[in-house]
Amino acid sequence: MARISWHPAFVQALQHELIDYRDILSFESEHQLLTEPLRIDVLIIKKKKDIVIEKNIARIFRQFNIVEYKSPEDRVTIEAYHIPTIRLKRHEIALCEPCTSSRLCG
Repeated sequence: MARISWHPAFVQALQHELIDYRDILSFESEHQLLTEPLRIDVLIIKKKKDIVIEKNIARIFRQFNIVEYKSPEDRVTIEAYHIPTIRLKRHEIALCEPCTSSRLCG
Protein backbone atom coordinates (compact mmCIF):
# COMPACT_ATOMS: atom_id res chain seq x y z
CA MET A 1 0.00 0.00 0.00
CA ALA A 2 1.37 3.41 -0.96
CA ARG A 3 2.09 5.85 1.84
CA ILE A 4 -0.07 8.97 1.70
CA SER A 5 1.79 12.26 2.01
CA TRP A 6 -0.60 14.28 4.17
CA HIS A 7 1.83 16.91 5.49
CA PRO A 8 1.47 19.38 2.58
CA ALA A 9 -2.33 19.34 2.81
CA PHE A 10 -2.22 19.63 6.61
CA VAL A 11 0.08 22.67 6.46
CA GLN A 12 -2.05 24.28 3.75
CA ALA A 13 -5.18 23.75 5.86
CA LEU A 14 -3.50 25.45 8.84
CA GLN A 15 -2.31 28.31 6.63
CA HIS A 16 -5.78 28.72 5.13
CA GLU A 17 -7.45 28.75 8.55
CA LEU A 18 -5.02 31.43 9.76
CA ILE A 19 -4.79 33.43 6.50
CA ASP A 20 -5.85 36.66 8.23
CA TYR A 21 -2.67 36.41 10.34
CA ARG A 22 -0.22 35.51 7.58
CA ASP A 23 1.85 38.63 8.29
CA ILE A 24 2.52 37.62 11.88
CA LEU A 25 2.84 33.83 11.54
CA SER A 26 5.56 31.75 9.94
CA PHE A 27 5.00 28.08 9.10
CA GLU A 28 7.81 25.54 8.88
CA SER A 29 6.62 22.15 7.67
CA GLU A 30 8.40 19.10 9.07
CA HIS A 31 10.82 21.32 10.95
CA GLN A 32 13.98 19.35 11.64
CA LEU A 33 14.97 19.55 15.29
CA LEU A 34 18.42 18.02 15.08
CA THR A 35 20.88 16.86 12.48
CA GLU A 36 19.41 13.38 12.86
CA PRO A 37 15.97 12.67 11.35
CA LEU A 38 13.83 13.78 14.30
CA ARG A 39 11.08 16.10 13.15
CA ILE A 40 7.87 17.66 14.33
CA ASP A 41 4.96 17.99 11.91
CA VAL A 42 4.59 21.78 11.93
CA LEU A 43 6.33 24.56 13.82
CA ILE A 44 4.24 27.76 13.76
CA ILE A 45 6.15 30.85 14.85
CA LYS A 46 4.13 33.83 16.00
CA LYS A 47 6.25 36.78 14.90
CA LYS A 48 4.37 39.48 16.86
CA LYS A 49 3.58 38.74 20.50
CA ASP A 50 1.04 41.54 21.03
CA ILE A 51 -1.42 40.39 18.34
CA VAL A 52 -4.40 38.30 19.46
CA ILE A 53 -5.40 35.63 16.94
CA GLU A 54 -9.17 35.23 16.90
CA LYS A 55 -9.27 31.66 15.58
CA ASN A 56 -10.15 28.72 17.81
CA ILE A 57 -7.12 26.75 16.68
CA ALA A 58 -4.71 29.59 17.51
CA ARG A 59 -6.10 31.46 20.50
CA ILE A 60 -3.59 29.81 22.81
CA PHE A 61 -0.58 30.30 20.52
CA ARG A 62 2.63 31.47 22.10
CA GLN A 63 5.75 32.45 20.17
CA PHE A 64 6.65 28.88 19.18
CA ASN A 65 3.86 26.37 18.58
CA ILE A 66 4.27 22.70 17.74
CA VAL A 67 1.39 21.06 15.88
CA GLU A 68 1.32 17.30 15.38
CA TYR A 69 -1.13 15.59 13.04
CA LYS A 70 -3.00 12.48 14.13
CA SER A 71 -4.70 10.39 11.46
CA PRO A 72 -8.22 9.06 12.06
CA GLU A 73 -6.67 5.67 12.85
CA ASP A 74 -4.36 7.09 15.55
CA ARG A 75 -5.46 7.04 19.15
CA VAL A 76 -5.12 10.31 21.01
CA THR A 77 -3.65 9.50 24.38
CA ILE A 78 -1.99 11.60 27.06
CA GLU A 79 1.33 10.10 25.93
CA ALA A 80 0.69 11.15 22.32
CA TYR A 81 -0.21 14.64 23.54
CA HIS A 82 3.15 14.97 25.29
CA ILE A 83 5.34 13.37 22.59
CA PRO A 84 6.61 16.68 21.09
CA THR A 85 7.63 17.96 24.53
CA ILE A 86 9.22 14.64 25.42
CA ARG A 87 11.19 14.71 22.16
CA LEU A 88 12.45 18.21 22.92
CA LYS A 89 13.42 17.40 26.50
CA ARG A 90 15.01 14.08 25.60
CA HIS A 91 17.37 15.86 23.25
CA GLU A 92 17.82 18.81 25.60
CA ILE A 93 16.45 21.32 23.12
CA ALA A 94 14.92 24.57 24.22
CA LEU A 95 13.50 26.79 21.53
CA CYS A 96 14.58 30.00 23.22
CA GLU A 97 16.80 29.45 26.21
CA PRO A 98 19.54 28.88 25.38
CA CYS A 99 18.93 29.36 21.69
CA THR A 100 21.46 28.06 19.23
CA SER A 101 19.47 28.75 16.08
CA SER A 102 19.13 32.30 14.80
CA ARG A 103 16.15 31.11 12.72
CA LEU A 104 14.20 30.36 15.89
CA CYS A 105 15.13 33.25 18.12
CA GLY A 106 16.28 35.95 15.73
